[in-house]
Amino acid sequence: MALSDFSGPDYIDDWWRDLNERWPERVAISEYLVHRLVSWCKRSNHTEHSILELGVGGGAIAASVLNALKKANIQPLHFTGIDIEPELTRQVEGRLSGITQTRIHIYDADLRDRGWTENLGQFDVIYSLQTFHDLGGHRALTDIYQGVFSLLSAGGLLINADFVIPFPNDNPEKPRRLPVDTHHHILTTLGYTGFKNEISMGKLACMTAGRD
Repeated sequence: MALSDFSGPDYIDDWWRDLNERWPERVAISEYLVHRLVSWCKRSNHTEHSILELGVGGGAIAASVLNALKKANIQPLHFTGIDIEPELTRQVEGRLSGITQTRIHIYDADLRDRGWTENLGQFDVIYSLQTFHDLGGHRALTDIYQGVFSLLSAGGLLINADFVIPFPNDNPEKPRRLPVDTHHHILTTLGYTGFKNEISMGKLACMTAGRD
Protein backbone atom coordinates (compact mmCIF):
# COMPACT_ATOMS: atom_id res chain seq x y z
CA MET A 1 0.00 0.00 0.00
CA ALA A 2 1.17 3.51 -0.81
CA LEU A 3 1.51 6.34 1.69
CA SER A 4 -1.60 7.94 0.16
CA ASP A 5 -3.66 4.90 1.22
CA PHE A 6 -3.24 5.78 4.90
CA SER A 7 -4.95 8.44 7.00
CA GLY A 8 -5.26 9.52 10.61
CA PRO A 9 -2.84 11.22 13.01
CA ASP A 10 -0.27 8.42 12.84
CA TYR A 11 -0.63 7.61 9.15
CA ILE A 12 3.10 7.82 8.40
CA ASP A 13 4.00 5.41 11.20
CA ASP A 14 1.12 3.15 10.09
CA TRP A 15 2.49 3.16 6.54
CA TRP A 16 5.98 2.26 7.76
CA ARG A 17 4.59 -0.50 10.00
CA ASP A 18 2.66 -1.92 7.05
CA LEU A 19 5.85 -2.12 4.99
CA ASN A 20 7.56 -4.09 7.76
CA GLU A 21 4.59 -6.44 8.07
CA ARG A 22 4.43 -7.11 4.33
CA TRP A 23 8.17 -7.73 4.13
CA PRO A 24 9.30 -8.75 7.63
CA GLU A 25 12.87 -9.18 6.36
CA ARG A 26 13.02 -5.37 6.24
CA VAL A 27 13.48 -5.28 10.00
CA ALA A 28 16.58 -7.49 10.04
CA ILE A 29 17.97 -5.81 6.91
CA SER A 30 17.49 -2.38 8.50
CA GLU A 31 19.22 -3.49 11.68
CA TYR A 32 22.13 -4.85 9.67
CA LEU A 33 22.37 -1.60 7.69
CA VAL A 34 22.66 0.39 10.91
CA HIS A 35 25.23 -2.05 12.30
CA ARG A 36 27.31 -1.89 9.13
CA LEU A 37 27.26 1.89 9.06
CA VAL A 38 28.27 2.24 12.71
CA SER A 39 31.03 -0.36 12.32
CA TRP A 40 32.47 1.56 9.36
CA CYS A 41 32.43 4.83 11.29
CA LYS A 42 34.17 3.19 14.25
CA ARG A 43 37.00 2.00 12.02
CA SER A 44 37.42 5.24 10.12
CA ASN A 45 39.94 7.87 11.17
CA HIS A 46 37.58 10.78 10.55
CA THR A 47 37.07 13.35 13.28
CA GLU A 48 33.63 14.14 11.87
CA HIS A 49 31.29 12.06 9.74
CA SER A 50 28.98 13.25 6.99
CA ILE A 51 26.08 10.90 6.23
CA LEU A 52 23.38 10.97 3.55
CA GLU A 53 20.17 8.92 3.45
CA LEU A 54 18.34 8.68 0.13
CA GLY A 55 14.63 8.01 0.58
CA VAL A 56 14.51 9.00 4.23
CA GLY A 57 10.84 8.03 4.58
CA GLY A 58 9.41 8.71 8.02
CA GLY A 59 12.85 8.90 9.62
CA ALA A 60 12.84 5.59 11.49
CA ILE A 61 16.16 4.41 10.09
CA ALA A 62 17.71 7.87 10.37
CA ALA A 63 16.79 7.97 14.06
CA SER A 64 18.23 4.48 14.58
CA VAL A 65 21.46 5.45 12.80
CA LEU A 66 21.95 8.67 14.74
CA ASN A 67 21.08 7.11 18.10
CA ALA A 68 23.44 4.18 17.44
CA LEU A 69 26.25 6.55 16.50
CA LYS A 70 25.63 8.63 19.61
CA LYS A 71 25.71 5.48 21.76
CA ALA A 72 29.03 4.57 20.14
CA ASN A 73 30.37 8.07 20.95
CA ILE A 74 30.77 8.90 17.27
CA GLN A 75 30.15 12.63 17.11
CA PRO A 76 29.94 15.36 15.88
CA LEU A 77 27.93 14.43 12.82
CA HIS A 78 26.45 16.00 9.73
CA PHE A 79 23.29 14.18 8.56
CA THR A 80 21.37 14.89 5.37
CA GLY A 81 18.14 13.18 4.34
CA ILE A 82 16.33 13.38 1.02
CA ASP A 83 12.84 12.28 0.03
CA ILE A 84 10.39 13.12 -2.73
CA GLU A 85 7.43 13.45 -0.33
CA PRO A 86 7.26 16.79 1.56
CA GLU A 87 5.00 15.28 4.21
CA LEU A 88 7.72 12.74 4.98
CA THR A 89 10.53 15.29 5.15
CA ARG A 90 8.46 17.40 7.56
CA GLN A 91 7.97 14.34 9.75
CA VAL A 92 11.69 13.60 9.72
CA GLU A 93 12.62 17.15 10.67
CA GLY A 94 10.41 16.89 13.74
CA ARG A 95 11.54 13.40 14.61
CA LEU A 96 15.25 14.25 14.55
CA SER A 97 15.03 17.73 16.06
CA GLY A 98 16.02 16.61 19.56
CA ILE A 99 19.22 14.84 18.54
CA THR A 100 22.18 16.90 19.74
CA GLN A 101 25.67 17.42 18.33
CA THR A 102 24.36 16.65 14.85
CA ARG A 103 23.83 19.13 12.03
CA ILE A 104 20.70 17.94 10.29
CA HIS A 105 19.46 18.98 6.86
CA ILE A 106 16.37 17.44 5.26
CA TYR A 107 15.47 18.18 1.64
CA ASP A 108 12.64 17.49 -0.78
CA ALA A 109 14.08 16.16 -4.04
CA ASP A 110 13.25 13.76 -6.84
CA LEU A 111 16.16 11.38 -7.31
CA ARG A 112 15.15 10.97 -10.95
CA ASP A 113 16.02 14.61 -11.64
CA ARG A 114 19.54 15.11 -12.94
CA GLY A 115 20.14 18.08 -10.66
CA TRP A 116 19.43 16.36 -7.35
CA THR A 117 23.13 16.18 -6.44
CA GLU A 118 23.79 19.91 -6.85
CA ASN A 119 25.21 21.78 -3.84
CA LEU A 120 25.07 18.77 -1.52
CA GLY A 121 28.81 18.44 -0.99
CA GLN A 122 30.64 15.23 -0.14
CA PHE A 123 29.59 12.41 2.18
CA ASP A 124 31.50 9.68 3.98
CA VAL A 125 28.55 7.28 4.01
CA ILE A 126 25.54 7.24 1.70
CA TYR A 127 22.80 4.71 2.36
CA SER A 128 19.31 3.79 1.23
CA LEU A 129 16.62 1.23 2.00
CA GLN A 130 14.04 0.04 -0.53
CA THR A 131 14.21 3.19 -2.65
CA PHE A 132 16.20 2.76 -5.85
CA HIS A 133 13.84 0.21 -7.43
CA ASP A 134 11.10 2.86 -7.45
CA LEU A 135 13.16 5.12 -9.71
CA GLY A 136 12.75 2.90 -12.79
CA GLY A 137 14.85 0.19 -14.38
CA HIS A 138 18.47 -0.36 -15.38
CA ARG A 139 19.02 3.16 -16.72
CA ALA A 140 17.58 4.77 -13.59
CA LEU A 141 19.70 2.55 -11.35
CA THR A 142 22.82 3.48 -13.31
CA ASP A 143 21.96 7.17 -13.04
CA ILE A 144 21.40 7.07 -9.28
CA TYR A 145 24.62 5.13 -8.69
CA GLN A 146 26.49 7.64 -10.83
CA GLY A 147 25.03 10.52 -8.83
CA VAL A 148 25.98 8.82 -5.57
CA PHE A 149 29.52 8.27 -6.83
CA SER A 150 29.89 12.02 -7.41
CA LEU A 151 28.90 12.69 -3.78
CA LEU A 152 30.90 9.93 -2.10
CA SER A 153 34.19 11.03 -0.60
CA ALA A 154 37.40 9.09 -1.24
CA GLY A 155 37.39 6.06 1.02
CA GLY A 156 33.65 6.45 1.58
CA LEU A 157 30.97 3.76 1.79
CA LEU A 158 27.72 3.16 -0.09
CA ILE A 159 25.11 0.90 1.52
CA ASN A 160 22.09 0.02 -0.57
CA ALA A 161 19.40 -2.36 0.67
CA ASP A 162 16.72 -3.05 -1.90
CA PHE A 163 14.59 -5.64 -3.62
CA VAL A 164 16.65 -7.90 -5.86
CA ILE A 165 13.97 -10.44 -6.76
CA PRO A 166 11.12 -9.48 -9.10
CA PHE A 167 7.50 -9.51 -7.97
CA PRO A 168 4.91 -11.63 -9.82
CA ASN A 169 3.19 -8.55 -11.30
CA ASP A 170 6.41 -6.88 -12.50
CA ASN A 171 6.70 -6.19 -16.21
CA PRO A 172 9.48 -8.53 -17.44
CA GLU A 173 10.21 -6.13 -20.30
CA LYS A 174 10.79 -3.26 -17.85
CA PRO A 175 12.31 -4.83 -14.73
CA ARG A 176 12.85 -2.59 -11.69
CA ARG A 177 13.88 -5.08 -9.03
CA LEU A 178 17.23 -6.13 -10.40
CA PRO A 179 19.47 -9.00 -9.23
CA VAL A 180 22.61 -8.56 -7.16
CA ASP A 181 24.82 -9.33 -10.15
CA THR A 182 23.33 -6.38 -12.03
CA HIS A 183 24.06 -4.02 -9.14
CA HIS A 184 27.60 -5.41 -8.98
CA HIS A 185 28.17 -4.88 -12.69
CA ILE A 186 26.84 -1.30 -12.70
CA LEU A 187 28.82 -0.29 -9.64
CA THR A 188 32.06 -1.78 -10.92
CA THR A 189 31.60 -0.16 -14.33
CA LEU A 190 31.12 3.25 -12.67
CA GLY A 191 34.36 2.92 -10.69
CA TYR A 192 33.17 1.68 -7.31
CA THR A 193 35.40 -0.82 -5.54
CA GLY A 194 35.03 -3.57 -2.97
CA PHE A 195 31.48 -4.58 -3.85
CA LYS A 196 29.93 -7.02 -1.41
CA ASN A 197 26.50 -8.53 -0.99
CA GLU A 198 26.53 -8.31 2.79
CA ILE A 199 23.27 -10.11 3.53
CA SER A 200 20.24 -11.42 1.63
CA MET A 201 16.87 -12.18 3.21
CA GLY A 202 13.61 -12.83 1.42
CA LYS A 203 13.41 -10.49 -1.56
CA LEU A 204 15.91 -7.99 -0.12
CA ALA A 205 19.69 -7.73 -0.20
CA CYS A 206 22.02 -5.30 1.55
CA MET A 207 24.93 -4.41 -0.72
CA THR A 208 27.99 -2.25 -0.11
CA ALA A 209 30.67 -0.67 -2.26
CA GLY A 210 33.30 2.02 -1.82
CA ARG A 211 35.19 4.71 -3.65
CA ASP A 212 38.99 4.76 -3.62
